[in-house]
Amino acid sequence: MSRTVTRPADSPTCAGAPVSAKKNRASSAKQAARQRTAEIRAQQEAAERKRRLLLAAVTSVVVLAIIGAIVAVAVLDKDKPSPAAAGAVALDAAALSSINDVPASAFAAAGVSDQITNGPKRVKDAPAATRDGKPQVLYVGAEYCPYCAGLRWSTAVALGRFGQWTSLTESKSIQEAGLDPLSTVSFSQQNHGAAYASETLTFNGYETTTSEQRNGQFVKLDRLEGQDDATFKKYDFPPYVEGQGGSIPFLSIGGKTFQSGGIFDVRVLEGKSTQQIATALKDPQDETTKQILSGANVITAAICEQTGNKPADVCSSAPVKAGAAKIKDHQ
Repeated sequence: MSRTVTRPADSPTCAGAPVSAKKNRASSAKQAARQRTAEIRAQQEAAERKRRLLLAAVTSVVVLAIIGAIVAVAVLDKDKPSPAAAGAVALDAAALSSINDVPASAFAAAGVSDQITNGPKRVKDAPAATRDGKPQVLYVGAEYCPYCAGLRWSTAVALGRFGQWTSLTESKSIQEAGLDPLSTVSFSQQNHGAAYASETLTFNGYETTTSEQRNGQFVKLDRLEGQDDATFKKYDFPPYVEGQGGSIPFLSIGGKTFQSGGIFDVRVLEGKSTQQIATALKDPQDETTKQILSGANVITAAICEQTGNKPADVCSSAPVKAGAAKIKDHQ
């Protein structure tokens, strides 16, 4: 009499429970085949479970990576300028033209003011800073800085004698040191689109922060890079400057001559808009214009030393020669 073996549905597959020795011998080949099939199926199921576990693990890693990236972006984003700061107002064509095309007669009439007491200094044996075979002018400042506001005006006008500004944005310093906010331009190339072209020299401009404060700190803007960073950290610190160093504004002219700090009394900028200051640049009788152009004549003289006195009509002019007298050798 045969017996039937009942098994749970989830138990391993059985190739038929033995009933008698005779039947076992007759069905041994069939049983072996079924057993092999069962083993293969078990292996496949185990592989599928392993695949699912691996997929779950990979998915978890990806999710964690995405979360980490979101957190990192959020942390870094706190140092970025706000949308308002990033969307600086572009200088209109008329104001840009006023900066680029100051008449030679206005420079001559302005001359060099006695108020220019902090002129650039030459550093003997300093290596030349060039790009594309041209002397490089490097500016480092910050948009909140009132003394940077003045140096930017003189530098912008001076560079207009060697090339053309194709883009500048308006900027304003904060109220500081008894000074009202001062209207000026921004030299931020990385974030505010300052752009300059010349066949004679090159320009790199950095504004390290905006005028906006967030959590008690000025919002970061441009990051100094490569040799520009090295130049600033070397020549804006002792023994090349007095005090602790690292002050702004800072100007490197061809890597040979350096301006640390403001160049004229910036109080003449108070109460005027960027447009008003730019429009008045052709009038040397305007006191603001006189100081801006006076500083520009000194900066122009320092640039001419690096360009081989080119262009000749600029570098040989009387106001530029007078400006050269304000450049001293670093002792």
